[in-house]
Amino acid sequence: MNPYEVLGVDRSASAEDIKKAYRTAAMKNHPDRNPGDHQAEERFKKVARAYEVLSDPSRREAYDRYGTTEDPGPSSGMGGMHDIFSGFGLDDALRAFMENFGFSSGGSGPRVIHGEDVTVRVNLDLEEAALGGRREIEVERNVSCSECAGSGADKASGTESCRQCNGMGKVSSIRNTLLGSFRTVSQCHVCGGRGTIPRKLCSNCRGRGYEKKKSTISVDLPAGLSRGHYIRLRGQGHHPGQSGVPGDLKLFINSIDYGPFEREEDNLVYPLTISYPQAVLGGEFTIPLPDGDSLKIKVDTGTRAGTRFKQKHHGMGRLNRRGRGDLLVEIDIHVPGKVKRSEKELLKELEESSSFKVKKN
Repeated sequence: MNPYEVLGVDRSASAEDIKKAYRTAAMKNHPDRNPGDHQAEERFKKVARAYEVLSDPSRREAYDRYGTTEDPGPSSGMGGMHDIFSGFGLDDALRAFMENFGFSSGGSGPRVIHGEDVTVRVNLDLEEAALGGRREIEVERNVSCSECAGSGADKASGTESCRQCNGMGKVSSIRNTLLGSFRTVSQCHVCGGRGTIPRKLCSNCRGRGYEKKKSTISVDLPAGLSRGHYIRLRGQGHHPGQSGVPGDLKLFINSIDYGPFEREEDNLVYPLTISYPQAVLGGEFTIPLPDGDSLKIKVDTGTRAGTRFKQKHHGMGRLNRRGRGDLLVEIDIHVPGKVKRSEKELLKELEESSSFKVKKN
């Protein structure tokens, strides 16, 4: 099961196709149309949850990329469908239905306004990606106005209740549907859903309730990050002003510089090129580690190209898990393109030696 299957649409479905499929499925499985049918109730909850995921571009992108509704980060793993449908009850489904259809069961509180998210792209070096660490991020965002504390009103004048909505933040009208009469609710266009308006605008933010500032934020990077991962910092995004709630700051891992290494899931591969005599005779070699240190490894006599020597627990950290992957040292043998005449004679002698003759199958 996945949200596309729940709504019966393809992954390439447009927003309008998804909305139509949701309306059809929600009306069909609504509890008022199926009294006492618990299976229909479960389908109704899944349909509402699936639409919440696919109607939100960021959640849909996260599901398409990772199979979960949350951007992977230090606390989000790769949970899949259990994460999408768990903890979503009938009350949540009914509330989503009412909101998405433009209805409301009533409510006295003003609408909570959420600020926009801020996305910052970062490039990591190998040590940061493999072992984690702390990164200082400079971000420009809207923060609560320092003069009016986000109210948008002049300190001396304050605010007053919106006369258009009587402080409710929304206006309503009765609407008749197949399921009965519903109260259609929309945001008050005068106060913007806040329920109050300034008597006089704040001179610093001109009534917006926020001002733009640059700041530095410390972010703890978990070990084992990959390109394309998000780290979400709740409440660190744009502040919408007034009595709103700030959005989130999303740290997007744009690229990782692996240096001389290649990554295979949680393992790192280091290509070690040795000469032909070294491959025959063996020897000891120094190789770098992701943390900038180094270690020595022993290459056995008669080692062939492509052989891998495993150095346990020297690879990438395991995201959201304990331990580390391995470092795999892969042997490549250097074959010179040109050799001296004296070297050719030595090679011919070796070619005639029984130890160097290729045995026939």
